[in-house]
Amino acid sequence: MTDDERTRFVRYTRPERWPLLDRFPVSGELHDRILAEILVDSTDEVRRRRHGLRSRAHDGAATLLADPAYQAALRRLPFHGGDRVAALGDSLTADRLGWFELLTHTMRLAGYPGVATHNLGLSGDTTADALERFDLLEAFRPTHVLVLLGTNDARRHGRSTDHRMVTPSETQRNLRVLDDLIRGTLHARAVFITPPPGDQASIDRSFAGETVRWAAAELDAVAAQVRDVAVDHIDLHRVLRRQPDRTWLDPDGVHLSAYGQRLTAATIAAGLSRSTTAGRSVDAADDREFGDGRDAGGAGHPGDAVDAAAGPTAAAD
Repeated sequence: MTDDERTRFVRYTRPERWPLLDRFPVSGELHDRILAEILVDSTDEVRRRRHGLRSRAHDGAATLLADPAYQAALRRLPFHGGDRVAALGDSLTADRLGWFELLTHTMRLAGYPGVATHNLGLSGDTTADALERFDLLEAFRPTHVLVLLGTNDARRHGRSTDHRMVTPSETQRNLRVLDDLIRGTLHARAVFITPPPGDQASIDRSFAGETVRWAAAELDAVAAQVRDVAVDHIDLHRVLRRQPDRTWLDPDGVHLSAYGQRLTAATIAAGLSRSTTAGRSVDAADDREFGDGRDAGGAGHPGDAVDAAAGPTAAAD
């Protein structure tokens, strides 16, 4: 495993979110030891990688905060002192450079008053897995739950034949159950986010010879299911599909690049700021185009795609 591959593994892997260790917590030192054993690395190296990723997340948050439109969206978020905001998702949310980390960092850097946040992203999770972990969400006692799931429902396994992790009918049922449990049992606001599109050519190239793969068309279908099921949703899928190129996408065709995570954070902040009342659908792509927000290398600058909060109708762990 190369140095970059080790860092990537740490980026998406959070042992503290593994259900057993989440239900029966152990010390953070043991989490680092687990990662070190898996990577055949030292715990010091694991900590160095974690701290480096955290520093990059802080830099990404500072980049977002440098844009007045993102600041405006942040001021209009529907969170108040005493609120408890949880994110439920897969690797797109578990990502240490991810949208929920960015949202949390920007809220803290901006001095957002007394809002507790909890990242329940777990790499590889399907909607069924999220249901199995519902007790962990309930234990946090959230007032708002942001749900970004479905990418792994469409994941397929096998060589000569392949089988989807969760059938479309099961995905629809699971989404309805999650919505019902969050709103009916937790009495919290549930905001669902449509999963990103995939790029089939990149997927085929990255997963050639592997026993796991995705079909981009099935990812599109999952996004359509979220739109259909969730009354309160933010259409990230549509926003990303409207971008002029695919620099928001990781080379594997499924995950988001660091720039893509900033764009996602901006989209979600804008969507939340436009709907302060539960029970309303939000299409953050309405009436607006996103700015390019990248330098020649695609790395981005302070204006990265945060004019999601602009436009004729915008108010703004």
